[in-house]
Amino acid sequence: MEFNEQKALELMEKYAPDKDTYEKVMAHTMAVQEIALEISEKIEVIDIEFIKTAVILHDIGRFKLPPWSKDQIKHGVEGANILKAEGWPEKFQRVCENHIGVGILKKDIEKDNLPLPAKDYIPETKEEIIITYADNLTINDQRTNEEEIEERYRKKLGEEHAKRVGKFHEKVHEMIHE
Repeated sequence: MEFNEQKALELMEKYAPDKDTYEKVMAHTMAVQEIALEISEKIEVIDIEFIKTAVILHDIGRFKLPPWSKDQIKHGVEGANILKAEGWPEKFQRVCENHIGVGILKKDIEKDNLPLPAKDYIPETKEEIIITYADNLTINDQRTNEEEIEERYRKKLGEEHAKRVGKFHEKVHEMIHE
């Protein structure tokens, strides 16, 4: 089986519970893709075709765990499970799992009793980092900026998380200037 944008779109349609939900998730996804591709143009040695496809799938778990659901934090793990069941390679599964926030640490899962398997969910490859960054800069289908994101994390999760977000942003800027 080929793993490309068209197959990703078909899979999104398959798992969408209804047209309205599909359109909302895809509006967000296309906004994330636009930012991810802008950033990708500035970074060497990355797989653009992978980014185009993986961005489409990064929130497939939202169809089962939408933003208003109690366990919505698990949508990344749920997305990875869907891709695994559908035979998609692990690198796509990892994007789903690791794009939440700027990554979730095992210690935070345990400390905050989050409904996730206890392990680190950290974007590691350049492609994972780009997609996570672009996702963070997109609220629904609107672009925001780094300062707003850091402030949002500060208000919601505290200073430590805001600093982690700031360091993540610095990592992206370093990748751009390599």
